[in-house]
Amino acid sequence: MSNPTEEFQQFNYDLTDFSWKKNLPSVTIECSEKINPEPKISVIIANFNNSDYLERMMDSLVNQTIGINHLQILFCDDRSTDDSLSKIKPFIIEYPNIEIYLLDKNTGGAHGPRNIGLLHARGKYLVVLDADDWYALDGLENMYNVLEKSGDNIAFGGVVRSKNGKIELMSPAYIEKKAIHRPILDLPYDFYNWLGPQGIMIRNELIKVQNLHFIDQRVADDVNFFYQILKISGRISQITDITTYVNRDDDNISLSKNINETFLRSWLRNLSYLLSKYEHSEDFQKFFTRRLEWILIDFTLRWDTAFGLNLGSIEQLKNMLDNYLRNLDFNPSEYFSLDVYDYIWDFLQTEEYEKLLKFVAWNTLPKQYKSLIKVEKYYYFVSGDKSLPKVNYPVIKGVEASVDDKQIVISFDYFIPKPLKYIEFRNPEALNHIFRVNAEHVSNDRYKVKISRTDYDKFKSGIYTAYVILEDHLEYLIAIDHLQIYCGSETLITDQNGVLNLYKPVINDQQILSFKTFDEKNLGKFVKVSTNLTNDGSFDFILENQTKISEYNYKIGMIQFPRNFDQKKASKYAFKAGIYRLIKPVKIYNEASSTALFLKKGRVLTVTNLWFNQHNEVLITTSAGSVYFESSAFERITEPIEVVVLKNIYSYGKTEFEKNSRKKHLLRGKTILIKNMTFDQKGTPRFITESGDFITEKPEYVTFTSNLSKKEIPKTANCKSKLASQAHLI
Repeated sequence: MSNPTEEFQQFNYDLTDFSWKKNLPSVTIECSEKINPEPKISVIIANFNNSDYLERMMDSLVNQTIGINHLQILFCDDRSTDDSLSKIKPFIIEYPNIEIYLLDKNTGGAHGPRNIGLLHARGKYLVVLDADDWYALDGLENMYNVLEKSGDNIAFGGVVRSKNGKIELMSPAYIEKKAIHRPILDLPYDFYNWLGPQGIMIRNELIKVQNLHFIDQRVADDVNFFYQILKISGRISQITDITTYVNRDDDNISLSKNINETFLRSWLRNLSYLLSKYEHSEDFQKFFTRRLEWILIDFTLRWDTAFGLNLGSIEQLKNMLDNYLRNLDFNPSEYFSLDVYDYIWDFLQTEEYEKLLKFVAWNTLPKQYKSLIKVEKYYYFVSGDKSLPKVNYPVIKGVEASVDDKQIVISFDYFIPKPLKYIEFRNPEALNHIFRVNAEHVSNDRYKVKISRTDYDKFKSGIYTAYVILEDHLEYLIAIDHLQIYCGSETLITDQNGVLNLYKPVINDQQILSFKTFDEKNLGKFVKVSTNLTNDGSFDFILENQTKISEYNYKIGMIQFPRNFDQKKASKYAFKAGIYRLIKPVKIYNEASSTALFLKKGRVLTVTNLWFNQHNEVLITTSAGSVYFESSAFERITEPIEVVVLKNIYSYGKTEFEKNSRKKHLLRGKTILIKNMTFDQKGTPRFITESGDFITEKPEYVTFTSNLSKKEIPKTANCKSKLASQAHLI
């Protein structure tokens, strides 16, 4: 059994020990001709073989609104073997205040180059940026200004996850409100869902005085570093602006995909040190419990990790928990966000390993394969095995919507034990314009949300998803279960992936739309469509000649053109949904970044939709994200093409995926010939297999083999465990 105290010394945890500085490798330094000796902000970048992302990252820095003259950019390279340095050196020639620190030997993790950066940082404030991430152009200025105003030691701003061109908010609790001097005791539980370098600015003097540094291990070094700063500071500043974009593209491989014993020991060693170092106050207990949830569920109790999930690995985990968390003197169950974590923690404490394994296998089944029942006020998944506990399932059902000249009203039933705080409407294309509204408790489980016309006029055009935010800042979506779809002249309350969305279209006085998919002869032509809301909450869609078309054809067959759009240009947008190959690179759409990214020539993808952004630019929705319209870049594939299954799935006999239409169980690694693409009645894309069955088009479940190298194509799953195979079905 390892001794945590000895490991703390081995991995340089102690803040009174300065030997971490001596253990760092020497460096070779190359700088811009002009260097500011007293910059406002030092930017530390740890790099190892991130060549593909460096130009985007550097562009976001040299174009910061605070000005490159006020920055110190420390590019700390851990002996990269790619052409990283050749990507950075042109910036040294063109811009001031860029410094390259080339480590003389590889340190095996981000901690080494980050610590080199700490030693050489001269700025009043300091940020740490991963080499494949980037900043909003005003991100550094906004964090700098709030710290200058507040005098606090640490500031937090919004963090966005970017995956294949699609973006989503990553740290909602970071931008809960604008604040200065906010005590850490006041922070909600979900604030600790993310505590990495992104979206954080620190007073450099605090780091120097406290001897803060990154511990000498490959994982969890940053969480330890930033929590210590948080704890020492005792209070924070917050802004609601987006500051940082985190890269999570499919081809960006991170350490978290290689979860093994060393990985888990690093995390548990980290928690063990913090347990022994700091008072177990309420804020500490929230932080600790959120990290423990992360370890138990996201990293450990999964089937697809190197650590594995079996009786032996569970027992090994329990031994590691007992060894590293021996100073745990509070019950984390008091803070667990879901009862699932309670059960798993209890099974580990009572050493019921077989029961835990059965529970995880059942709980990780997709919800369509589990029985959902209402018990008194709340909904639960209930196993056929009566020895397993029932699991609470948060349910919010939309029940009614109305739109008039004064307001939009949405009613929903709320079946969650924890109290709600407010409703948040988010548009992924305009995350700096989040709209919040309080919910009125009507009776029993019924709540109502009202949006005045004055407030609605502040919404930018686009699709807003409604998030219900709880008191502890957890968030849930409103199921559109019984909520009718409503269409007004300026408002569409609609179903997108089964949840409530508020769609504010670009207003067009004549309501002119263009067919794009379902009728070849109308591609690129303008057709006037009127809508009529029926008594049962559905729509009639009526063409100018009084012909009715189905809601299905309306959804997948038309796009609305903006006001004053030149109708003569419509024919160039005659683009049919289907499977395409890129014959030249196409630019990825990302409103939040000025840096241009491209999908490579030869990429195979699906095209499902055309749309206009708020600048009236025409965009194409593809399986690789939204890209700018350029029809000459796309070559339609009409012959059968091969896809590979990434996770176990079923094929179905019809486009609606229902249990009774299930055909074949397709295992991970299976290759399938696809002959075409179609849509179900809700407009969800489906692949048509060579045998005439239907499978999902979602890129997280299947991908085109031509986009992968032989090494990347997964091998067919070997289902040694019936439980393990069940846990992956969709």
